[in-house]
Formats: sequence, C-alpha cells, structure tokens
Amino acid sequence: MISGIGVDLVSVTRVAEAMQNPKFAERILRPDEMREEMSAQFLAGRWAAKEAIYKALGRPRLTWQDIKILNAASGAPLATVSGCKIHLSISHEHEFAIAYAIAEVNEG
Repeated sequence: MISGIGVDLVSVTRVAEAMQNPKFAERILRPDEMREEMSAQFLAGRWAAKEAIYKALGRPRLTWQDIKILNAASGAPLATVSGCKIHLSISHEHEFAIAYAIAEVNEG
C-alpha cells in the first residue's frame, strides 16, 4: 500500500556553488554513495531524491545518512531506508534535477 509520495526540484547551479566546500558532498552522501568523479548534476539529483524520500516518508528525524541511493546494473536508482520500500525516479536537465519518491508499506 502506498503510504506517501514526495517530489523535489534542485538547482544544479546552487549545488555547484555549494560543492566549493569540500565537505558538502560528504554531508549529503554516505561513503558508499560517493563517486571519485562527481558532477553537480549527479549530486543535485541525489539531493532531490533524498528530499523527495524524506517528504514521502514524513519522518522528521530522518537524516541524509539514513537514506542510501545506489544504482542497479540497469542504471535505475535504488533507495534503501530502514523498514521501507521506496520507488524512486531521478531526472536531470541542464539547470535542474528533479526526483519523485513513492513510499510503500506492507499491509498485514
């Protein structure tokens, strides 16, 4: 059963400016999510995805580090949050990144 949906839109330019601080990516991403070469577009997509997941779950105590987003062999993003199934879509277009998340809970 769907328990919540979330969407977030992020400015790639804003993220590029924030990336001037070397600690910025470490704040948003877990160590296993980090990439050697990381573009502002990639990081903006992950930021949007984590915000969308936060909104879908409605969890005020959820942190950036509580959400893990990796890619399947197909390239599709796979989100992991303890105790939840998340359906996630991320898209980038020059200036913006957007993400949609659907949280699902098991009935029973």
